Amino acid sequence: MSTEAALVTWAATLAQSLLEQPLPRRWAHTIGVAEAARELAPGLRGMASTLEAAAWLHDIGYSPVIAASGFHPADGARYLRDGTDCGPHDLLPRGTSFGIGVRGVRAWASASRRRVRDA
Repeated sequence: MSTEAALVTWAATLAQSLLEQPLPRRWAHTIGVAEAARELAPGLRGMASTLEAAAWLHDIGYSPVIAASGFHPADGARYLRDGTDCGPHDLLPRGTSFGIGVRGVRAWASASRRRVRDA
């Protein structure tokens, strides 16, 4: 398995373990965000796996297992930074943001389409 595939598999598995049972609607939303990120893959070249991993992880801070501050992006980032079961820190690019959501993915796609159309 490639490093990129391992990153996506790890992120999806972690998100599922934290969200599927306690927050099924949040888990369904996360699946949709990951699918939207995957649709953008052809235009992302080397960043597709990073975007998909961020999509899988963007809402893990809502999990009752790790929610602490009430601000899910901070709780998720703290868990990824400090969590003992978070393996591939070395796979995550420095500065990766986990606060990406459907609106952000769609805004990026819309801007990309405009740039292509206007070129």
